[in-house]
Amino acid sequence: MKIIKYPLVSCSRRTDIPAHMMNWVLDKIKTGYVDVRNPFNPRIISKVLLEPSVVKCWVWWSKDFSLWIKSFQENTELFKSYKGHFFQFTINTPCELELGVKASLKDRLSQLKFLVEEFSPSAVTLRFDPIVFYKTAECTPLKNNLAAFEYIVREAADLNITEIVFSFISLYPKVVSRMISRGRIPVNLSIEEKKLIVSRLLEVCNRYDIVLKACCQPELLDIPGVIQSRCIDASKIERLIKISLPKVKDKGQRENCACHKSIDIGGYAGLFSCKHNCDYCYGSPK
Repeated sequence: MKIIKYPLVSCSRRTDIPAHMMNWVLDKIKTGYVDVRNPFNPRIISKVLLEPSVVKCWVWWSKDFSLWIKSFQENTELFKSYKGHFFQFTINTPCELELGVKASLKDRLSQLKFLVEEFSPSAVTLRFDPIVFYKTAECTPLKNNLAAFEYIVREAADLNITEIVFSFISLYPKVVSRMISRGRIPVNLSIEEKKLIVSRLLEVCNRYDIVLKACCQPELLDIPGVIQSRCIDASKIERLIKISLPKVKDKGQRENCACHKSIDIGGYAGLFSCKHNCDYCYGSPK
């Protein structure tokens, strides 16, 4: 079994561990390691070391940090034995596309406030991800999940957050079939349509001095004011934890992903099946 020692641990791009699996991850932290199956070849298992002497910063991904915050408050000394914690917080407009997300928008904005006050605005990446346009039948009006975008941006600005990351839905075959089976027909927007939408979002962000960053959307980077996102940014994390980190491109991500390397300890199926069960999720195996 391969033993992996790496200073950045991602928990997790593949499923929402902070929202649903904090007992599991706390157990692994106390054990000092976790066995991680390769999601594309389950026969390959690596032992990822989790001791504070190895892991310098955790990168936490979630739509609902209530359980994480509770775990932090009950195990503060354990969490603070690590140099840093960095948060990827996805807050979208509450809608029929993500009925499994039980925390209200108000509650999630309160969680955002807690994280900002406890760890600083620089330790949080706010995500509006993905943007989805769809119909409920062929002849019905076009719908989207952008209704609360300005409200979320305004609330974020009040917390001194200075940027927001976005992407458009990736229409993988399983995503399309899942949405259609649930009565939602995803619409594949043209580049010109996406640019028009992003230009309007940029106007909102400019009103609140928020930088708009694109995640894996190279075709939109020629819009003045839109910046390439590096969601896991070793340089940014360095400034938080005051420790030098490797700045290696993460080759395990999509071609257009600019993230620096981290080690993800989550999974897609079985124990890791995400209870949010969002219509648009590319990570869900079904």
